[in-house]
Amino acid sequence: MIGLLFLGRALALEPVVETVGAGQINWTTMELEVTSRSDRTVGAWKSIGMVEQDALKRLKPLMDDAARRVRYDPTRSADDLMASDETGAPSDVARRLDDGLTSWRVQETRYLSNGAIEMDGVLELQGWLRPMLLNDNIAISINKNLEGPTGVVLDARHLAFNPCMAPEIRTSTDEILIHHSMVHPDVLRVRSPVLYVNDPADMQAVTRAGDHPLFLTAESSERDCKLNLSTADSNLLLNSPAFGNAVASGRVVLVVNP
Repeated sequence: MIGLLFLGRALALEPVVETVGAGQINWTTMELEVTSRSDRTVGAWKSIGMVEQDALKRLKPLMDDAARRVRYDPTRSADDLMASDETGAPSDVARRLDDGLTSWRVQETRYLSNGAIEMDGVLELQGWLRPMLLNDNIAISINKNLEGPTGVVLDARHLAFNPCMAPEIRTSTDEILIHHSMVHPDVLRVRSPVLYVNDPADMQAVTRAGDHPLFLTAESSERDCKLNLSTADSNLLLNSPAFGNAVASGRVVLVVNP
């Protein structure tokens, strides 16, 4: 009955958005958007191409700075992954992340009435950080014949929590329940380990969690991007044969405050 109500009232709602540097992270779509503006204007001797190039030139460092601020997991930012110290990713992964900083695209260019230009750049975070997600991955299999919940919807709106690419969900005794290393690599190649929404009625949550999701409420949070469950909920998941399938399939939805 809960599942039917969940599907029946599904809506397209506002995404989970966070300001970072000169840009915004849309944690629901896993996109970083940065806007630049050229302070030059088109005049008698200035072509529009010159103003476009100026806006593009200004956009590149803004995108680089904002991207490096993106939280990867509870303890590291994207910039940490590209560092050469112990927090950094393996050297080959770090190089791929550094190269991937240029993979953003110009999504929209606006030509203002005063002759100036605004330009929006977008970086797809899951695609950019995919090398690190796959590097952390362990061998996972999916048994589609197991009966049980098709996904997990975890409500953390009452807690201080900041989204990241790879959150940790732990039991009341601090054992890992949900972690990106437990997601099948084929899933990680096409989408993020979890979906962030600000309302469980969001249509994207319905699609991701499946027809028969399990609804739970997080008990506590710590270190920005880590959640803990109660003893009862921890045991409920640990005793569910299909729970591992839900995690491996990336069918975990976190409901958070935007």
